[in-house]
Amino acid sequence: MNLFIFYCVFLITIFVIPSYTNYKRTGVNPFQFSKEETAINYVGKAYKLISFMAFVTVLINAFIPEVMNYFNTVEYLQTNILYWLGFSLLYFSFIWIYIAQRNMDDEWRIGIDNKNKVKLITKGLFRISRNPIFFGIILMFVGLFLIIPNTITAIILFTGIIVIQIQVRLEEEFLLKELGEEYWNYRKKVKRWLF
Repeated sequence: MNLFIFYCVFLITIFVIPSYTNYKRTGVNPFQFSKEETAINYVGKAYKLISFMAFVTVLINAFIPEVMNYFNTVEYLQTNILYWLGFSLLYFSFIWIYIAQRNMDDEWRIGIDNKNKVKLITKGLFRISRNPIFFGIILMFVGLFLIIPNTITAIILFTGIIVIQIQVRLEEEFLLKELGEEYWNYRKKVKRWLF
């Protein structure tokens, strides 16, 4: 139940509230995916599916845990140390993403914004990572897998990493096209992740 409550607070604090407040403040819809058949929109659909799977998994784990036995639990990963490491990663990712979103301020978007002029963010966590929010989301998926080590959370983790890698490269291509030398110089100085 603790995981379910945490996950709900995570989603509301990290996605719902910032998206709503940013829209109210700027008038710009932070959800930039559309129905067009483009690579970024397919990535958006895949990410929504992964997020939905994660939510349903956490929901089932909280309210009908006996169903989790059908998802091929990885027994040797079910240790107290890994369980608490998973929760530590969830809490760390929550704080990390929250700070990165505050660093983005009015530039917070989900997807690629082709309609509004974009501004390069280089302050805060963006001084040490070009993609701190995506880095935090990957940590969140790792934490979820360590808490509930089974086939479903492994699929969420690995497909999540693949989808995020694709989205990051599409966004970098867009930023290079939009911002040119400014983004090129930033990319030379700051790593894509942390290393």
